[in-house]
Amino acid sequence: MIMIHEGRKAIDLSGTWKYRYETEKTDGISTEDFYAGERNAEDGWKEITVPNNWYLTEIGDYFGTIWFQCEFETPEFTKEEHVWLRFGAVDYTADVWLNDIYLGCHEGIFNPFEFDITNFLKKEGSNRLFVRDSAPRDETEYINSGLDKNTPLSEPYQRHQAKAITQVKGHMIDAMHRPGAMTSFRQDGNSAGIWDKAELIIRPEKFIEYCKISTRLVQKKDWLGDGQDKDTGSAMVSLDITLNNMTSATVTGSLRGDIIPDNFEGGVAARSSRNVVIPPGRSTVKMVITVEEAKLWWTWDHGYPHLYNLVLGWQEDTVKIRFGIKEIVQDDTGQWYLNNKRIFLRGMRYISSLWMSEAGEEMWKPDFEKMIRMNINSIRIGSHMEKDGLYSLCDELGLLMWQVFPLHYCVSDDDDMISRASDMIRDMGMMLTNHACMGMWSVYKEPEIYQLPDKPNNYFRLCQVLKETLKTVDPVRWVHLGDYREGVMNIMIGCCSDGDTDVDDLIIPPNIVEFGSQSIPCLETLRTFIPEDKLWPPHWDTWEYWGLFYSNTFEFAKVELGNSLEEFIENTQEYEAVSVKEQIEFLRMKKYDPVSSMYLYYWSDACPMIGSGLLDYYRRPYKVYDYMQKVYTPVLVCAQPCIHPYKLGREKIFHVGMSYTARVWAINDNYESIPDVLLQWKVTDCETDEILCRNSFRLELLADSAEIPDHIVLPLGEELSGHRCRVDMKISSGNEVLSENDSYFRVEP
Repeated sequence: MIMIHEGRKAIDLSGTWKYRYETEKTDGISTEDFYAGERNAEDGWKEITVPNNWYLTEIGDYFGTIWFQCEFETPEFTKEEHVWLRFGAVDYTADVWLNDIYLGCHEGIFNPFEFDITNFLKKEGSNRLFVRDSAPRDETEYINSGLDKNTPLSEPYQRHQAKAITQVKGHMIDAMHRPGAMTSFRQDGNSAGIWDKAELIIRPEKFIEYCKISTRLVQKKDWLGDGQDKDTGSAMVSLDITLNNMTSATVTGSLRGDIIPDNFEGGVAARSSRNVVIPPGRSTVKMVITVEEAKLWWTWDHGYPHLYNLVLGWQEDTVKIRFGIKEIVQDDTGQWYLNNKRIFLRGMRYISSLWMSEAGEEMWKPDFEKMIRMNINSIRIGSHMEKDGLYSLCDELGLLMWQVFPLHYCVSDDDDMISRASDMIRDMGMMLTNHACMGMWSVYKEPEIYQLPDKPNNYFRLCQVLKETLKTVDPVRWVHLGDYREGVMNIMIGCCSDGDTDVDDLIIPPNIVEFGSQSIPCLETLRTFIPEDKLWPPHWDTWEYWGLFYSNTFEFAKVELGNSLEEFIENTQEYEAVSVKEQIEFLRMKKYDPVSSMYLYYWSDACPMIGSGLLDYYRRPYKVYDYMQKVYTPVLVCAQPCIHPYKLGREKIFHVGMSYTARVWAINDNYESIPDVLLQWKVTDCETDEILCRNSFRLELLADSAEIPDHIVLPLGEELSGHRCRVDMKISSGNEVLSENDSYFRVEP
């Protein structure tokens, strides 16, 4: 049950609680008596800080059931008010008692839930709250995929796949970059616990429970002019408002709505009211408010992320909800339009942490500020949910959000799983739909990629119902069913696909929601999770557990082991850096033909392990961080060698007697043309520092474009045999360098 709690009178129950492990239930005792015994047990209780993921405490990586308890005083409230107990998030199944009265049960990892406890509070003395948090290993069977049989890995550490997971936890239960990774231990690193705030919320007995906000930019046909639709400058703010009348009598009165600027100057932008008649219980009513001169929410690189506050009043209750006015739509070719302007999304997949209780603004803000400096304008939250504060920060910063529901890899497609997941995706929609940053949804990360002969039919069963359910909450935004469908794909050259892939043979769709590679973090980080005696020579089972992926490293990436641990680290980091840089260039050269969005996999590693981030878990940069900064700029110059096969991340080999030929690309993601820029390039022999050829000229960079303004043609003579050559490129406007880039090739006999 999602209800507005922001701005209410609240009592935070965070702090020191007590916990104990559940004992084993004996035969012959009823469940009710067993639970009563657990609550009243005198021994085994220890102190713990709540909120927390228990992995981060002395409990560690435990799968099972833990009891939590705390005491609190009854807050002051009037007879016209109700007290609600709210949990921000409990992983995974929570049973709750207050003063030995059973309040109910909740399943989920991310969605808040509440109980009206008004009639169960003690008038004097302390109230005792108990939470039974059950987070067992999912009972799915793990099957050896057979993909790692020709490796030094022992059987449990070879690649395994779940047959049919029944918990809705996404990345937090089954994904590549987590403890156990792709082995038979892939659920390790349990994210369980009361990981978001528990608090008491006080509301009046007649209150505004929820409001869904949809915005539309208004157009009008110019009948007396050119007959085309034109923007009017106004916007419709459409509200679905749920009112809760907890009295026994029907109430009549005015529902009032004011729209007021939040992050910019101005008076009341619009207001409206209507009389409503609300019987006892919940009622949902519609209200439409037109904003005549609407200030729109834009991504930071194309404008200002204007935000408004909707102030709603009914009876004695008033709530304030922040939102933005925008439209984000996808056309039939998979291209994105923000506020009727086409936009290219330079994106990043993001996860704060595998243990979400440690995430907060002190983590997100430095990350997002660095992303903006790297010219990232969109974030994909893939197969998990972050705290609400992250989405609020994206509202403010102008970062467009692509949210994926927490399902990943192989989950059950039975009726019960579909029903439970549908309830949770409805909650996800209600939690996030009012955020200005919200752009698009996916109901499942990768519903069809696992290698099983008889796999669940998730795409045609579960995904379809999830989309239907989410559409009941958000009928406006695009809802995607799952990766590798509907113009959405991952490429991951040299990581999840062969590094020798000829990319000219790939059919590239408009939306690349994962690209990238992986490498080993610096030695300081590596030592935090791999024991010293397993480091060198590598103990392959241990390294696989912590994310090396032996087959990917040596068969796909074809990285050399080297003669030392330091050399091995450097080899992997250099390969990832070059591979990612060239993947970016390759995709950006296909801007709108057909690529419309691209998301690197990941910003940072979600836990201490070998990962695919630009930064490791401790935010220490991989080598790829610097490489990516060169090519994720709004203006990009790059060279596309005319070579076949065209392999990304591999050295480009040309032979004596041939000509080195390359297309010089100039790409501009800005909405404005840039006149009179200077484009320069030169080819240098790295062995002699001789400049072999060069060119420079002026041109106009057209708005939102990708063009080939020049070609490089260099005949290769015997004198270059065995030499490595560098291509340097630069676009500048006056004294400002807009893009500076380089690439290399080698000349063989």
